[in-house]
This record gives sequence, C-alpha cells and structure tokens, in this order.
Amino acid sequence: MLLLAAFVCFAPKTVTLVPKETVWVYENASSPADGTFLRAWGAEGKSWPAEGEDAGQFSCSYLKWDLSDIPAGAILKSAKLEFFNIANPGFTVDSAKKTPLEARAIAGAFDAKTWTFDMLSKVHPAPGATAVYGSAYPKEILNDAPVPIAIDLMAGPNLFEKLFKTAVASPTHQLSLSITSAIDPSAGGRSAVYKLYGQTDAHENLRPRLTLTFEF
Repeated sequence: MLLLAAFVCFAPKTVTLVPKETVWVYENASSPADGTFLRAWGAEGKSWPAEGEDAGQFSCSYLKWDLSDIPAGAILKSAKLEFFNIANPGFTVDSAKKTPLEARAIAGAFDAKTWTFDMLSKVHPAPGATAVYGSAYPKEILNDAPVPIAIDLMAGPNLFEKLFKTAVASPTHQLSLSITSAIDPSAGGRSAVYKLYGQTDAHENLRPRLTLTFEF
C-alpha cells in the first residue's frame, strides 16, 4: 500500500499551456500586443544586440504564461515550446538550421497592455549565448502547410528549471521568456524571418504551446 501511495505521489503529470500574453517587439510594430503573430529576426550574425547597441534592425517576441495551477514543489522533468510558422516561409530547412529559433531569458518584466518600444532599455532579451534555454529549426517544410518548430527548453545552456521554480514560487506565478533568431532578412529577403501564429489565432492547434511534465 505504501509503495502504491509513493507511485501516485510521484507519477509524472503533463500540462499544456497557451500564453496569456505576448508582445511583438519591433520598432515599427503597429499593434505589438494583439497576439496574431509572433516574429523573430536578427542582423549581422546576431539574434539580439549587446547592451547599449541599436536594436532597430532586430525583432523578437515576448511570451508570458500563468503557472498558478502548478503545485508548489513540482519537480520539472521536461519542457517543450511549440510553434507553427506560416506556410511557405522565405527560409529552407538548411538555412534555418544555421539560424534557429531561440528561447531566451528576458531582462526585466513586461506587461502587454502597457508595452511600448521605448521600454526596451529596461525590458529586453538577455544577450549572449548563455541566456538561451534552447533552440530549434523545422525538420521539414511542406508546400502550403504551416511549419512546426519545437524547442526543448531544457537543452540549455541556460537553466530553464531555475526559471520554472522561480515562477511557481512567486506571488504572481508568471513565467516569461523571449524568442529570438539570427536569421537575417537583409540577406535572405523580406520573408526570410520567423513569423509564427500567436495565441489569438482562430485555429487552436496553431497557437503557441508550452508543454510541461513534472512530478510532485
């Protein structure tokens, strides 16, 4: 009986969450928080500029989830962030492999309702390779079909487990990260960017999904 109780307590549980808020971060974004599309591209071989450098040529997106239903003390076993890029993108599997989509830490905290681009100096993706939780590129691109991209958030080098624990234990239970990429439209053309369906898309199966497996 004790063995059965222990098995029940530590049986893995999986939850899939859609972001509660997103922001498209770009100087010329007209409606950055409407949740229709998320975008990411870079410039000059970088996915995001260093502190103090001009971010005008770059684009990224912020995502926020509510982890209120995750029990305190949950032990994270796996974490996956899934997107669908729009059909017929301006990149190939090979070019995307060289400039993958990155899940990256955010410096500061954002609120989609009040976000403006001039807040970028205080709220921005953490630069550098060590800020990346994981990255991925599409395994195949089929004609006229949305393109799936799945990021293993526990691949590192940054520790997603630490972000998860902090979010679950915080009073707000909110988890935030950014998506970035070094893919460069100035080299590959205007459509050579990541353009991903957002959390308000009419098709639920195309919305971004965070899938967490944990024990408690």
